[in-house]
Amino acid sequence: MDMPEKIKLFVGECNTYFIDDNVKVLIDAGFDYPGKVDMILLTHGHPDHVKFLKPIMDRNPKCAVFMNIKEVELLIRNKVVIDDRFKALYEGKTKLNSGKYNFEVIDVPAHTKGSVAFYDEANKVLFSGDTIFKDGVGRTDLPESIPDFIDTAVTLLMGLESDIVLPGHGEPFVVEAPSEAPVAEDKPKKKAKK
Repeated sequence: MDMPEKIKLFVGECNTYFIDDNVKVLIDAGFDYPGKVDMILLTHGHPDHVKFLKPIMDRNPKCAVFMNIKEVELLIRNKVVIDDRFKALYEGKTKLNSGKYNFEVIDVPAHTKGSVAFYDEANKVLFSGDTIFKDGVGRTDLPESIPDFIDTAVTLLMGLESDIVLPGHGEPFVVEAPSEAPVAEDKPKKKAKK
């Protein structure tokens, strides 16, 4: 599957996406991207998504890191040092622009309390983090998970008009019909509605 214009996928501890645009954006830090980065967007604070955050920030001292404030405790637990380069994301309030892409923040608390997705409505691109994958949904059996919210989170993301979904793990995918929507493993017969 072709990646959207200006977006490159790097597979490491998780899928890490680089947007080579006016503003150089990295979505998650599970790959040690060696180039210039202006902004890092974190979908959540699990170790596989922040493993290379420190070296990337060290190489890019003016780089801003955007994350849901609910992930601070998880980041600290994962040995991330929070400084003034970290900025809070707020659904409906924070707009992130790279040039071609204008992302809105979507709260999807399920995999973690502060999980977010990034969506560009005009270009129909969705970065889903660990909420939805090509063949399923993210884990919700972790201490920081909210399992009761996974169906709502999946339904919300699957209801967006997306030409491509760029997940935190696995292959990018397209949802062409509601029957292709991933479902929670503990409820295999329940399909997400588009």
